[in-house]
Amino acid sequence: MSVKPQQTPTDTPAFAPPDLETMRESAGMVLNRDGAPEAVPPAGDELDTLTAALRGHIALLAPEVDQAARLLPENNPTRASALACVGEARDKLRAPELGFAVLAGGVMYARRLARVLTALCGHYDIVSAGVEATSDQKAFDLLAEHFLRCPTCRTIDDHGAHAGLPCEEEDRLHQEYRAARARAAAERLSRRGSGTEVTA
Repeated sequence: MSVKPQQTPTDTPAFAPPDLETMRESAGMVLNRDGAPEAVPPAGDELDTLTAALRGHIALLAPEVDQAARLLPENNPTRASALACVGEARDKLRAPELGFAVLAGGVMYARRLARVLTALCGHYDIVSAGVEATSDQKAFDLLAEHFLRCPTCRTIDDHGAHAGLPCEEEDRLHQEYRAARARAAAERLSRRGSGTEVTA
């Protein structure tokens, strides 16, 4: 009987970091860059495949974020925010789709998965580096969490499509996110122009 030789640490890396670029590309198939549901998603079998991919990405990334966040001090707000996002992600994996119309419901569910996956990617970037969230990241997290929790933003019509009801809180958070993102972009340009920006 042949025995497969044991791999040494030099054969393969101890772990492979999550492929955040692929995860974000998957989320981008149903969301635009601001996290709003303006992208035209696939339908039918392609939507089923995308939904399965989003679920798989979340199932892979949520434990990574959870583990990295728990290495931060217990009173660290970044830790608390990341762990809350992990909880939301796990809830979305358990959430049934059956209450929605077949196509529109599938799209709605895929968008919810995409939003929480996008938020998880942002949290992983931060907690894996052990740093505090930036102002634009915090603003995005608030917006993403609102989308996931707000009954008005989640309302669907009789056909199972997004009702598009006005929500003052969503409008406010979206404006704050846009402003924070614009400030962050201006700061990066300023640092680049002064030659003080640090690149990896």
